Parts: sequence; structure tokens; C-alpha cells
Amino acid sequence: MQQVILLCLLVTAAAFAGLKSDIEFTRAGDISLTQDAYVPEGPGPFPAVIVVHGGSWTRGDKQTFVKPLFEPLTTAGFAWFTINYRLAPAYRFPAPVEDVESAIRYVQSHAAEYKVDLD
Repeated sequence: MQQVILLCLLVTAAAFAGLKSDIEFTRAGDISLTQDAYVPEGPGPFPAVIVVHGGSWTRGDKQTFVKPLFEPLTTAGFAWFTINYRLAPAYRFPAPVEDVESAIRYVQSHAAEYKVDLD
């Protein structure tokens, strides 16, 4: 019984609400790719959005051009993730697309932690 209670406490502690910044979702060689995650209050699961900033794969970061999306997504009850990816010309295509795919896999594999509805 104590083990079940401890497991429940650990699962509850792992799930969080609010904004968490600079979470590494993958490494590409020696490059750490990070995301910011917002999780609504409540038990979830919540619909989720992965925000990929503009910049034609050549400029910007997880905050560039996308900040106006954060409030409407939050108000609508979405869990959201805004990501960094490797930029050209230092990194050639398809590197940035692979980074977006890695972010998707990360969110899918951590759905319970972020209270994400995979459906």
C-alpha cells in the first residue's frame, strides 16, 4: 500500500502546471535543442500545440514571432510547447525538420508529465 501511495505522489509531482523554460528535448551532436512548455491548471489531459517559429529555417528562436500565440493558446486551455531548431546555413536541410520531429516525439513520450491528450 505504501508503494502505491509513493508511486501516486511521484506521478503527481512529475506533472506540473504553468510555464517551464529551456527543457532539452534532444541533442543534435553537441547542440542542445530546447523548448518552453506551458501546462494548464487542472487534471487534464489537454489538447496540445507545438509552436514552430517562422524565419525560413534561417533565423529566430522559440520566442521570435510567436509570443502573440501564447495568450490565446493559454486562454483556450491548450498545453503548448515552443521549440528551438537548428538554423541554416550552419545546418542544412533536413536538419530543422528532424528537430521538429524530435520535439513531437518528445512531447508524445512525455504526454503524462505534461498532461497532453494524445488523441
